[in-house]
Amino acid sequence: MVKNHSLQKICVSMEVTELDIPESLSQKLLEKGIRDLNPPQVQAVEKGVLEGKSMIVSSPTASGKTLIATLAISKVLEAGKKAIYLVPLKALASEKYRDYKKLFGEDYKVSISIGDKDSSGSKLSSKDLIVMTVEKLDAVLRHNPTWIKDVDLVVEDEIHLLNSRSRGPTLEVTLTRLRELMNFQLLGLSATINNSDVMADWLDSVLVESDYRPVELKEGVYWDGKIEFFLNKKDVDIGSNNDSLFKRGTEKLEEERLEENLEKEVEEIKKENSKPTLDLFQDALERKKQTINFVNSRKSAEAEAEKVGKVCKKFLDRKEVKQLAELSEDLKEVLGSPTKQCKRLARCVKNGSAFHHAGLTSKQRSMVEEAFRKDLIKSVSATPTLAAGVSMPAYRIIIRDLKRYTDSGLNFIPVLEYKQMAGRAGRPEHHSEGQAVSVAKNQGMRKEIRDRYILGEPENIYSKLAVEPVLRMHTLSLIATGFVENFEQLKSFFAETFYAYQYGDIGEIENKLMVISEKLEDYDFIHILENNSFKPTRLGRRIAELYIDPETAYHFIDCMEAERGSPTSLSLLNMLCQTVEMKPLLRVKNKEISDLEDIIGREEKQFFKRPPDPWDPSYESFLESFKTAIMLQSWIEEVEEDGMMEKFGVTPGGIRAKVNNADWLLYSLEELSNLKGWEEMREDIRKLRTRIKHGIREELVKLVRFKQIGRVRARRLYNNGVRTSSDIRETGFTKLKKLIGRKTAKKLKEQVGQENVFDKENIMDYF
Repeated sequence: MVKNHSLQKICVSMEVTELDIPESLSQKLLEKGIRDLNPPQVQAVEKGVLEGKSMIVSSPTASGKTLIATLAISKVLEAGKKAIYLVPLKALASEKYRDYKKLFGEDYKVSISIGDKDSSGSKLSSKDLIVMTVEKLDAVLRHNPTWIKDVDLVVEDEIHLLNSRSRGPTLEVTLTRLRELMNFQLLGLSATINNSDVMADWLDSVLVESDYRPVELKEGVYWDGKIEFFLNKKDVDIGSNNDSLFKRGTEKLEEERLEENLEKEVEEIKKENSKPTLDLFQDALERKKQTINFVNSRKSAEAEAEKVGKVCKKFLDRKEVKQLAELSEDLKEVLGSPTKQCKRLARCVKNGSAFHHAGLTSKQRSMVEEAFRKDLIKSVSATPTLAAGVSMPAYRIIIRDLKRYTDSGLNFIPVLEYKQMAGRAGRPEHHSEGQAVSVAKNQGMRKEIRDRYILGEPENIYSKLAVEPVLRMHTLSLIATGFVENFEQLKSFFAETFYAYQYGDIGEIENKLMVISEKLEDYDFIHILENNSFKPTRLGRRIAELYIDPETAYHFIDCMEAERGSPTSLSLLNMLCQTVEMKPLLRVKNKEISDLEDIIGREEKQFFKRPPDPWDPSYESFLESFKTAIMLQSWIEEVEEDGMMEKFGVTPGGIRAKVNNADWLLYSLEELSNLKGWEEMREDIRKLRTRIKHGIREELVKLVRFKQIGRVRARRLYNNGVRTSSDIRETGFTKLKKLIGRKTAKKLKEQVGQENVFDKENIMDYF
């Protein structure tokens, strides 16, 4: 049976002015041109979203789910209660914060909280609407904040990420915990939930399910100069198996019936370029439309963007050429010292195209996104991570790669992932239709794409909770905060999870919980009393608050108290890189093993633990962790990022991800040193943390304490004899300006108490 995906007709009319919402919101919606609700919005109102009913809304991208959330938020804020808006990504949090600050900022206190994991969020007690990542909320809950009781609404955007191995378990435990902590309205939003009824049942929520899109999405396959769109997928009933069916072959009959009931539309595409994706892009550009091109790797995204740029530059007007040149320079200078990747991105952007992947810094990604929204960048070539990200007004989505490399080789991506990518096409505020075009690699692949993806259904969502590192973290958190007081309560908690609801048996998890709780006692993080009740130790409570794996904390303690080695920067970094938080580690090539082993031989005496023997199964992982530590050591030795990229195969975004994790682990290590009394280690840990944060040698530590002075400016100052506060005071403003720029020089002078002092040689420069 092929399901009917035709657009639903609006059968109930409902105007914004009829809704029981604050008049100020009604007026703002009308000013934005929103007068009538669409079908999923009508459903949500009729099913009680404004009366506090918990709800799962499963409808396509751009179908107005955010407005449903906004209506619910307005009712909660009007009643003097709090609302939390949860998102999976920091970039998405920033976008939602900007939107809601603009919408509600005059009447209510809107806040964003995505940073420090070791925070009780006490400042949030006075806020009305809080935009957070799920991980941030989980971290805040570990501090038992009193204000959480005032929350009346929790919106969970992209709730289908329960299916994610990395984010799903934390989302699942956090939702379970919130439901036991308080009585609140839950609003889960997703574009792609196949078993949404199961999720709604688990969360005791009303289900709003719709395939309505205000902008028609045309899904098609490109091959040999033609896009074949499948517009109307009618129900096809194959019937029962009987002799005649068997004679003809059920598969053949199904194919015939399918072909009969599929309405197609064919668009001719001029073949003027060397690649199908370039022809598809040029066709969109000639219509004055933008594209997003999805490929399966970062390397492919960069190469594709370069090729697209060669086509794009022919279509730019003079104003765009000038603006893109300025943006190109800004992007190139984001890091202070541009890398090859920065220069490559700048060259692409100068031609009107860009690439977008996790290897870019967050600032570079946001700059690309903003330029695309302004129609300055015409095409973005991206990895699939962009499919779950911020709003991008693309008319045509080009999906070049429907396969990617996994542990078992080159395999088709999940249907759910395809639907997420395809759903980015067409935005109501920009387009009357959107196109998602998959490129067939050969003629035979056309049918495969049609049947598997265009006519296919997204996979069911399944809990990924039974993963031991996640269970360790959450078990300690539940015990440390007093949320559970004995093993029976611990089992009862996990019996309320999505995992338990789906599988009906938590025997596997119970066995793991037993082992985990005993291990936590062995580590002295909890005590298990005679009556099977739990009592957290002071150390255990702090580790839970620090939001690190208990195994990581024990590893730190075991290393620091091993009475072997000394805390050199490399030995400390090597210890950090042996934790789960630093994964994935850098892979070691065969030709690198000898060089790494030479360094290990020289540095082994400084290691806190003896390295495993080469025949030990853990040796390969040790080499990977050591290579990652060497990479971080290069960072604090001020090796240029270009050199690091070439030597270690890392990108600026990858470097910063590892640097941020190392910074957090060093902060956690310092906090443990306070509890454990490692006074002699504390200064070394603090110093290394400063060096990691800024990527500097030890002599620059004092300089980077000044605002706006990072690794590049600090080195420039130091090499020119400006090394202390006294040196800054005594150095003329003209010289400082040449070294670090006028604005930064002015700020630096102010920080050493020279607010009203200026360089007499050039008085106007100071102002």
